[in-house]
Amino acid sequence: MPVHKFRSIEEMNAFDEAKWRNMTDERAGRRMFAIWQLTRGVTPPMKFPKGVHKFRSIEEMNAFKQRYEDERFERIKARVKK
Repeated sequence: MPVHKFRSIEEMNAFDEAKWRNMTDERAGRRMFAIWQLTRGVTPPMKFPKGVHKFRSIEEMNAFKQRYEDERFERIKARVKK
């Protein structure tokens, strides 16, 4: 693995950004797929009912979202316990 020296944080950040955006690298697709698989496995999608939802207040909307987030966390906990 090569060692890179940087004179500033800006140089280091530019190098990291360029490395991740380099699509000519044959490993880029595999890296993106690995990250996608990791996030997909760790966080299951939230299952909202289909359709448009209208709320009378922001509190009602937050309670609606919280309910589905809680269900999602329960699914994550069930996976971890296996």
